[in-house]
Amino acid sequence: MILLRSKFLRAVLVLVLTFLFFRFGIRPPAPWSVLKLYMAIVLVAVLVYVSSDSDSWRAFLAPVRSTLADDSRRPIRFAVMVLLPSFFGYYAYTQAAGKVEAPAELRAVHPAPPASISFRGKTIDIQGLENPLRKDAANFNKYVAEGAVIYAKNCLFCHGDNLDGAGHFAHAFNPPPANFTDPGTIAMLQEAFLFWRIAKGGPGLPKESAPWNSVMPAWEDRLTEEEIWKVILYLYDATGYQPRRWETQASAAGRLGPAVAEAQQPGDATAGKAIYEKKCAVCHGIEGKGDGPAAGQLDPRPRDFTRGLYKIRTTPSGNPPTDQDLFRVITEGIPGTSMPAWTVIPEKDRWNLVAYLKIFAPDKFKEPPRVADLPKEVVSSKESIARGKEMFEAIECNKCHGNGGRGDGPSAPELKDDWGNPIRPATLTKSWTFRGGASTREIATRLATGLMGTPMPSFADAVEDPEDIWHLANYVRSLGPEGPNFATILLVEAVQGEIPDDPTASFWLRRVPTTFPLGGQVIVDPRNFNPSIDMIAVRAVYSETEIAFHLTWDDPTASKPAPRGKTFADQVALQFPARLLEGTERPYILMGASANPVYLLRWNSKGGVGEANATGIGKLVPQKGDAVQAKGKVLFMDGQYRLVIKRPRVTKDSNDLEFPVGRFLSVAFMAWDGDSGEAGSKMSLSSWYYLHLEPPPSRARWVYPPLVALGVLGLELWGLRWARRRA
Repeated sequence: MILLRSKFLRAVLVLVLTFLFFRFGIRPPAPWSVLKLYMAIVLVAVLVYVSSDSDSWRAFLAPVRSTLADDSRRPIRFAVMVLLPSFFGYYAYTQAAGKVEAPAELRAVHPAPPASISFRGKTIDIQGLENPLRKDAANFNKYVAEGAVIYAKNCLFCHGDNLDGAGHFAHAFNPPPANFTDPGTIAMLQEAFLFWRIAKGGPGLPKESAPWNSVMPAWEDRLTEEEIWKVILYLYDATGYQPRRWETQASAAGRLGPAVAEAQQPGDATAGKAIYEKKCAVCHGIEGKGDGPAAGQLDPRPRDFTRGLYKIRTTPSGNPPTDQDLFRVITEGIPGTSMPAWTVIPEKDRWNLVAYLKIFAPDKFKEPPRVADLPKEVVSSKESIARGKEMFEAIECNKCHGNGGRGDGPSAPELKDDWGNPIRPATLTKSWTFRGGASTREIATRLATGLMGTPMPSFADAVEDPEDIWHLANYVRSLGPEGPNFATILLVEAVQGEIPDDPTASFWLRRVPTTFPLGGQVIVDPRNFNPSIDMIAVRAVYSETEIAFHLTWDDPTASKPAPRGKTFADQVALQFPARLLEGTERPYILMGASANPVYLLRWNSKGGVGEANATGIGKLVPQKGDAVQAKGKVLFMDGQYRLVIKRPRVTKDSNDLEFPVGRFLSVAFMAWDGDSGEAGSKMSLSSWYYLHLEPPPSRARWVYPPLVALGVLGLELWGLRWARRRA
């Protein structure tokens, strides 16, 4: 506390704490430009305070004078005189080098609805419109139940089981799907507004809500008027909100998810039955057989509870899970599947669900299960990982998971679960999709106990030494990063000379890839609810004459098209607006529209690299002959494609897009896995992202920093001379 008596140190402490609050305490984070403005205001306020009178100002400057003039503080003086020029020189470098950020996109989240809309040939007046089904009290619960089924079949992949906008594909789309549990969404809207937005979707957004990033379909093409009203009833019933009325602005208060507790509680199966039928039956079925209305669209399919075979357990193979195992899965969900984290259900009700689930297979739960014993943990090291790799090959994990861990082993296409459904081996390079968790302990537990109901056995008795379980877990964990680290902008680096088209060239491999998420195309038929390709990594460079893209994506097989079979060509495409657009205007994400077409650079395993133009899905026109200027090479190895596509940067062809330096362009990605039956509109796709060809580095970044550093050093020397004269 003695240090705080110094007015100078108090001022510094105020500035530091204020900066930390503005930088990390405000959500969403304030832009740097705003942060600088705030800190400038705080700095002025601090200086006004410390200079309020001459005594205060002298007290504030006393430590500065002492540091500059007192020989006993020579080490501190030396450190300050080195650090300050270095800091300001580095800051000048960062400003001169510049940082590319995507343009700001301002759009109305809840645009004003039109007075009326056209719905399947008839005019519907939106102003004053009420949900006609809400007045039918006798059938209200029936309508809500039917709305839940419609929602599960069409909406949960994006908006999620919890209606929180965290569905299976949500991470792949920007803007993200609406969170209906947020009190800022449906709680403050009339049902007529929801009807308009559901019916017209992204294509029906007014201009003030552009750009057209939204992948929300126009559901009038698929759902009837009554079905849309049923979905709206379900949304309000499930969230507990009341719709805003035309005559009032009042709405129900929001709901909050409960905190998760770990202490086990006794459950009430009777109470759990009511929760199950409301939250779980739509996927798992009323009788728990995994045959709910949404089950046919899910991969992996929902669990059949009547067999008592549970994948995620801490018990030995062949044993049922503990109550804590079931509670954890209900609470945390299962990554990489459509099973969400049900934290919105009160903790007591989750324990009630645990009690009810066991009723489906009572013979399996007659005796309390015991937790499997794991050998003493082995900390990850180079030696442990090397031993784990030996075991990976010795016990033939690569037969299913592949040599690189990408699920492309020779046995992978033949795998089926205990119900006869095809099942894919886990991609070990994507730990965030591991069903039972990605920590080393969780991986070791899965290896020791197996995944019942699947071809994944227990390896507790297969390894040479019990601690090999930990070596193998350490190796598996080493195969991939902590997370995907998705980006929103693709920076294209300027290079000199010819760009190599060999995808394995060191030229490409030494560049850090930018990763973008892909989700299933669920806008038009045929829809892809279970896409095989969920992300793509991109490296991009340009020279004076050409631009090139290096693409990497996982695919279990190199598809060979069969004329009459279900196997199609593997494909990938980069989509751009067909012409340079002003501001943030963009074509419709699904291959554009007649008024706003798109240009595609594409590759497929049958025809190679090519170019095309499109004015909508199913309206793609490939370029032919001399019009095709793109070229490239591809390599498939260990369940992964590597592809280089390049073409001239500037072109006279009106059907091709030019790539000017220093300007933001829009880019989106599409991919097809032919062996999974993906072709046409059945594909994976991304949202629109930005692409920016970085100008060659300015020489200013090497000129200004030393000048600034010398200027600061000069000021320091002047201050030192001044302080010594005053001493």
